[in-house]
Parts: sequence; structure tokens; C-alpha cells
Amino acid sequence: MRIPWWLVGLIVPFIATEPAVGVVALRATAATVATTGETADLCVLLDAGGEQVAGTQNDLVWDGSCATLARGSDCRVNPATGKSLFGTVVGVDDFRYRGLVLSLLDTKPLSDGQLYCCAFSVEARPGTCCPVEVVNVGASDPRGKALPSIGDTAQLCVAAGGGNASPTPTATPMFHADLASSASGGGCQILSPSSGHLGAGSCVGAALLALLLRRRWSTRERERTRSPKDSPHL
Repeated sequence: MRIPWWLVGLIVPFIATEPAVGVVALRATAATVATTGETADLCVLLDAGGEQVAGTQNDLVWDGSCATLARGSDCRVNPATGKSLFGTVVGVDDFRYRGLVLSLLDTKPLSDGQLYCCAFSVEARPGTCCPVEVVNVGASDPRGKALPSIGDTAQLCVAAGGGNASPTPTATPMFHADLASSASGGGCQILSPSSGHLGAGSCVGAALLALLLRRRWSTRERERTRSPKDSPHL
């Protein structure tokens, strides 16, 4: 069956904007408050794209003139993940939050859905929005291998007219590609307040790989030190 030329023009834009299968996406949720200065949750969601994702990392970056995240402790992990959130507010102007979702006890894959939320004070003018970007995205599988990852941009908005009108979102790009590889650089400085750009996948991959190697080493040590009486008799 031939596809009419005009239908192709409608389909192609949708195909181009969807992330490819096998690419991990970390998406942020939008929120709208009634008045300037109110607090709203911005949550980071995982779309694993069919991959086995054992841990993630990302930065949230925003304009300090229209939103505030006072402390890293204002972010909290979704307990349903079974993981922990390691994070802090970093950067010269403290308008960046760096978070790592990881379990130091096991490397079970994460389910799609909410990873963690941060309570922002939204200080934009009524009827406007403040963009929050998800950048420096990284993800690793249970063996510590870095996976291709992308982030996006969400809006924290203040309603106009006491909440009776919809705010106008700030124009921002949909996705920020950060296709990670196990060879990406940047070092593992997830909790360093003075650190700059972070190589995607480096911290979470290193942490998961270290956990995997430690488990293998412990198993081999137990086998090596097993006493003769513990060995099965022939």
C-alpha cells in the first residue's frame, strides 16, 4: 500500500522527536503553583527504553532568578525503587543539583517510573515559567556498563491572575542527548561541591562495577579459605 505524500509529512516529525529504543531517558515533570514563592515538586522519571538499568545519575540545572532549591536534602528518593539517592546542590551559583540513584547492596534493575522528587520554591512572575534542564545524564546496567542516555527540560510555572489563567512556558529544547559510553571521561565526582562537568555514566558505572567486583572477590576468598573439613568427601 502506498502512503500519500502528505501523510509522510505528518508522520516524520513524530518519529524524529521520539527517543530510540535502547536509549535510557530521564524526564522531569512540570508543575504549576498558584502564586509566586509557593513550593512545587519536580520529579525525575526513568524510561529505560527496554534496557536493564541498575543506577542513574543526572544534573538538574535552573535559573536562580526564578526558582530555588535550598538544600540537597529537599530531594528525596521514591522508596519503591529500593535504591538510595546520593545528591547535593553544586556549582558556582548553586543552581545545579547532582543526583545519583543507586543501591550499595544490590544491582537489581530499576522499574520505569518515578526515581526521585525535589521541592523547588517557584519564584517566576505570575503567568511565566522557569525551565529546569536534565543534563549530564548517565545510566548503567547491573554489570556497570554505561548505557546511552538522554534528558529533557521541564517547566516550573506560576499561574496568572491568581491561578485563573495558564502560564506561558519558556521555549526550550525537548531532549538533551548525552550518549554515554564506558570510556567517557570526567571522573567520578558526584558529591564534590567544586566539581564541574561530569562524564555521563562514569560515577554510576564505577560504583556498580566496584560492587560487582567486590562480590566476586568475596566469593573467591570464601572458596579459597574454606577448611578441608568443609570440603565434600569422595
